[in-house]
Amino acid sequence: MLTTKKMNQLPHPNSWSLLFGNLTQLRKERIQFFINQQKELGDIFQIKVPTRKVIVVSNPEWIKYVLVDNNKNFTKSFAYDSIKIFLGNGLLTSEGEYWKRQRRLAQPAFHKEKLALMFNNMVEQSQKCINHIDSFADTDQSINLNKELYKLTLDIVNSTLFYNEVDNTTDRIYHLVSKASEIISKRIDSPFQLPDWVPTLNNINQRIILKEMDELFFSIIDRRRQKQESHEDLLSMLMEAKDEETGEGMSNQQLRDEILTIFVAGHETTQIALSWTFYLLSTNPEKYKIVLKEIDETLNGELPTAINIRGLHYLKQVIDESMRCFPPAWIMGRKTIEKDVIDGYEIEADTNIIMPIYVVHHDERIWEKPYEFKPERFAMDEVKEKHKYSYFPFGGGPRLCIGNNFAIQEMQVCLAMLLQKYKIEIDENFVPELDPLVTLRPKNTMFAKLWKRN
Repeated sequence: MLTTKKMNQLPHPNSWSLLFGNLTQLRKERIQFFINQQKELGDIFQIKVPTRKVIVVSNPEWIKYVLVDNNKNFTKSFAYDSIKIFLGNGLLTSEGEYWKRQRRLAQPAFHKEKLALMFNNMVEQSQKCINHIDSFADTDQSINLNKELYKLTLDIVNSTLFYNEVDNTTDRIYHLVSKASEIISKRIDSPFQLPDWVPTLNNINQRIILKEMDELFFSIIDRRRQKQESHEDLLSMLMEAKDEETGEGMSNQQLRDEILTIFVAGHETTQIALSWTFYLLSTNPEKYKIVLKEIDETLNGELPTAINIRGLHYLKQVIDESMRCFPPAWIMGRKTIEKDVIDGYEIEADTNIIMPIYVVHHDERIWEKPYEFKPERFAMDEVKEKHKYSYFPFGGGPRLCIGNNFAIQEMQVCLAMLLQKYKIEIDENFVPELDPLVTLRPKNTMFAKLWKRN
C-alpha cells in the first residue's frame, strides 16, 4: 500500500517573513525566485503566502496530471480572480458548465476552415503595416517596434474576428491593457485585499480603467445591434448563438466579457511573441540567415499563401523556440477542488498549484543550453523525444488556448512578410530585461531600424 506524505512536509524556502511569507521575494525577483527555488528545493515545493495555500510544480508529468489526467479536480487559481475584475466571466476566467457552453459557441470561429478564410486578411493587414513603416526604411530613423507590432496584431484581430469594429483605438487599448496588467499584478502580490469601495489609489485606477473598457466594448455591441448586420466573424456568431434549452441569446454583459477576453488575449500575447522573435533573430545572425534563405526560396518574392507558408518549416521552429525562450504567458495556475496526491504528497483542497512555464522551458535537464536560441530543437525528430509538457506556451488539456492555431498562423504571416521585405536591426542599446506581469513583456521599449532587402 502506497503511503502519502502530508502537504506541510513539502520543502519550502528558508527565507520568509512571518507577516508576508515569501511575497517580498516574489515581488522583487518573480521569475528568478522560481528558478532559484527549483534548483534548491526540486520540482515540487510550497511557498509561504498569507491567507493562501500555494505549491509550485515544475515537473512535466505532474503538470500533465493537473492539466489533463485529473483536470476535473482543478479550477482556476486565485490569480484569475484578479483578472476577472477586468475581463469578466469570459473564456479565460469562467468555469464549469458555463465555460463549456461558451467554449462550444466560440470554437467554430477558430476551426481550420475559418483560419484559411482569415489568412488573406492577415496578409492584407501585414501589407498595411509595411506600407506604414516603409518611409522609415533606409533613413537611419528608428521605429518603436513594440508599438508597430501591437497595432498590427490589434488590426488583425479587429478585422478577422470583429469586422473592424475597433478602428483607430490602438493607443487607447494599449494604455488600458498595460494599466490593467499592473493592477492585476499588484492584487496578486497582495495577501490582503481592501474592499473595492475603499478609495485607495489602486481601486480608483481600477474603476477608471474598467469604466473605459466597458464604454469601448459595450459601444461595439450596441453598434452591431443597431445596424442589425451579420458578418462571418466571431462577434456575429456569439450574438446569434442561442441556448439549446432556453432559446435565449447572450446578454450584453456576456458578449462584453467574451469579446474583451478574446480581443485582449488575441493580440497582446502575439505582439509580445513577435517582439521577442525579432530580438532573438537580430542577436543571432546565423539563425537569421537560415530563416531568410528559407523565406526567399519558398516564397520566391511573392506574398505568402495558405499553401506555400506550409513550406516555411524553419520559420515555424523559430516561432516555437522564441516562445520557449520568452513564453508570453510565463506562468499559470490551478486550484484543487478536493484533496489530491502529487508526487506522493497529499495536497489539500483549495490549494493553489503554480506552474511556472518559464522555469520548465529553461530546465537544463530538459533543454541543453536552455538560454541559447536554437530553433533546431523543434525539428520533428527532436520534438518527439521531449515530454509533451516540457513545452506548453498555450497551456494544455481542455483549457488549451482556443486561439493557439490562429496565433501561430498570424505570426507566420507577419514574420514572413516583414522579414522578406526588410533587414530589421534591433537597437544595440536595447536591454532585454523581463517585465513579468500577467504576460512577459520586455521592460524596455524595443526600437529598430529597417533596411530594404533586394
